[in-house]
Amino acid sequence: MRIAIFFNVVIGIVLIVFGCKVQNPPKDFAPVMFVILGTLNLFASLLGFWGSYHKKRVLVGFLACGGFSTLLQVGLILALLFAFDSVVEKIEPRSNKAKYDQVAKQLSTARWVALGFVIVEMFTLTMAVLLRFVIKEEQPYNSFDPESAEQRTNTLTSLARDIEKFASKSKTMGERAYDKVRSKMAAKYGNYSAADSDWKSKAKVSWRT
Repeated sequence: MRIAIFFNVVIGIVLIVFGCKVQNPPKDFAPVMFVILGTLNLFASLLGFWGSYHKKRVLVGFLACGGFSTLLQVGLILALLFAFDSVVEKIEPRSNKAKYDQVAKQLSTARWVALGFVIVEMFTLTMAVLLRFVIKEEQPYNSFDPESAEQRTNTLTSLARDIEKFASKSKTMGERAYDKVRSKMAAKYGNYSAADSDWKSKAKVSWRT
């Protein structure tokens, strides 16, 4: 998601730079639209980055702003496809042939590049929709229902008592004694082999002090 939004940032910068390059300062339809679209893309990307860090409600703002920008971009592309000569003439009259041809060449290339940008933006918006409405947000560690919380508390309390009971028997438990304790713990609470080595080292230190 964040990689796709990064490309949206790049698209926004490219659109602004291109609008200023075609006409500086931008004052006619196409250059102004390129600058507006670039600004909207940058703002939407900011919301997208924020929303991707477990702030899913912010993604609604990204979807609204990004969707509006994409619709405007589609409208600009359609104008460049079906009213190309009119758009170019508003920027540079035909009487100045050299400048007219230059602007026409730039806008002719831009309309196809912009179409590729729309595809990238649509992909990003689709990912945002999935992240906001389909993929469930991770629940915090302490989000237990009352019954589960009580069961968890009882289990941890019982475990703490057993550890204190075994530890009180000897403060210098060797490997064989530790293995015996571990087997009893595993029989009662299950085999936590993934965390065994870390627990073992901590338990041995605490019992020796």
